[in-house]
Formats: sequence, C-alpha cells, structure tokens
Amino acid sequence: MKEKLTKEEYFNLDNGIVQDITRKFIHPHILRNQHALVTDMFDSDDIENLYMTDKEILENMGSYDEDMSDQELIDEVRNNGEDMQEIFEWYLVSDWLLDRLREINEPVIDNDYGEYWGRCCTGQAIYLDHNMQVLAYEWANDERLINRKGAASLEFIT
Repeated sequence: MKEKLTKEEYFNLDNGIVQDITRKFIHPHILRNQHALVTDMFDSDDIENLYMTDKEILENMGSYDEDMSDQELIDEVRNNGEDMQEIFEWYLVSDWLLDRLREINEPVIDNDYGEYWGRCCTGQAIYLDHNMQVLAYEWANDERLINRKGAASLEFIT
C-alpha cells in the first residue's frame, strides 16, 4: 500500500514542487476574481467566518500583551474590534472548495448568486497561500504526495 508523505515531509519538499501541486490542485476550483462585484453587491452581513475564532486570535495576536491570560486577550481583541478578518480579494469558487474553506474558517459568501471566497492576503499568487498549500496536501491526488520507501531523497519525487 502506498503511504502518503507526512505534512512535515510535504512542507520540506522543494518549494517549487509544493507550489506546483497546489497550483494544479486549485486550478479547477478558483473560477474568477470577483472582487468588484462582491464589494458592490454584498455587505458584511452576508459573510460567513468574517471573525476570527478564539484559536485564531491566540495564534495571530499572541504577542499582543504577554501579561494577559488567554481569555483576557480574546476579550480585549474582540472588544477592540480587532477580530475581523481583513479581506483583500473575492473569488468565485467551486462549491467543493467553498466547503473546504468553511472548514478552515476562511471568509465565504454562499447565496443564490454564487459561492465566493474572501482572500485575506494579496500581492502573491494564490498557490503561495499557506492555507491553499495545506488543502492541496490534504486533498490532492498527486503522485508526488506518495512516500517512496527506499528512495534516496524526497527531492527525487517528481
């Protein structure tokens, strides 16, 4: 039986391989940039996962104040309105990808007009986004994700 690489092995592959797997994985699921349409047609009430979870607050704001307990930090961030995810781009996506994005608390809109993902970063190709690379690792059926027992090095997996 073929065994999948561990997540650590996957992220230790050459960056070009991880990016290529991710690019091929997302290609059929990211349909169009729809930023202007979404920002004109919808408001924040339409967005699922607009706010960070407690876990995300702790991961992203951990250095906020070292003297606070976790709950105090969470309360402070929420009270200051700093828990909203900042969306830079909107994309029309497949319904399958929308479900995966929901699972990882990415901002999405799902209504009669389509399924949209609110991307919280900008300025780089989508296949460079860490969350997209994790989804590619978890869901792609690329042969390069298979651990070759006895192979001299993972870099020979092409």
